Amino acid sequence: MGAVAGGWLMTSVANVGAAAVDGSTGRVSTKAARRRLVAYSSLADLWQDLDKIEKAHKAGTLRRMGNHEAGPNFAHLAMGMKGSFEGYPTRAPWMLRVVGGVMKKRILSKPFEPGFNLSKDAESKAWDDSVSFEGGLAMLREQVTRAGKAGAAPGMPHPFFGAMTAAEWQVYYLRHAELHLSFLQL
Repeated sequence: MGAVAGGWLMTSVANVGAAAVDGSTGRVSTKAARRRLVAYSSLADLWQDLDKIEKAHKAGTLRRMGNHEAGPNFAHLAMGMKGSFEGYPTRAPWMLRVVGGVMKKRILSKPFEPGFNLSKDAESKAWDDSVSFEGGLAMLREQVTRAGKAGAAPGMPHPFFGAMTAAEWQVYYLRHAELHLSFLQL
């Protein structure tokens, strides 16, 4: 493993290239980082990509191009899926929820853009950088299985978008996974 600076594993950050790393924070500028092209049309497509990511991990070729390793990315995605069924621990401020509800269809209709920054409090609730590859992958596969079951009915409101239909949740799962998993280079 590499040296840890400010809580970040520097060997992985080196993989993104110097231009994408903010020298003052050591964090990757996700707008500038290289990403792989990822597009899912179904949860089965996502599952197949998870198989490829796992294979790259076992071969030692998997590289992080963003701010989080694979395990925390998987856990973050799993938490989002689980929240759609069981609820979220927090929600956006009311003004952002109003905007989110109005813009939901537009945002869900295209790939999510990188570079959205959460507040420090929201970041600490949404990400756990201690999650292992294997642990995070198991969490995400469990939630993909749950969401893919016939009659699956996620019914909790999204912290930003508010109320969502089962079909909107499916689109959200795929767009969210495309964004985060695009930062994992195979």
